[in-house]
Amino acid sequence: MNGLISVISEDDMQQSERDLKKMFGKDAVISRIGKFNLIHLDNPSPKEEARRIKHFDPDIFFEDDCPICSMLKKKGGNVIYDNTF
Repeated sequence: MNGLISVISEDDMQQSERDLKKMFGKDAVISRIGKFNLIHLDNPSPKEEARRIKHFDPDIFFEDDCPICSMLKKKGGNVIYDNTF
């Protein structure tokens, strides 16, 4: 997959869309999947956004032998996609 993907864990994952846009910019596209917010900073096409949503699986996305990944998988967070790099 091209681009930058990072995960930010927040204490309150019930952040409003307004708060998320304030944090990531008014043009950010936000998709919610359970306790995760997928933040698309690269203005994906609707087809690409749907593909990311369909294929996002925390059990596959996070490695089992990584303590930080285990914490993030359990707690949730903001997953950021940015293909502008």
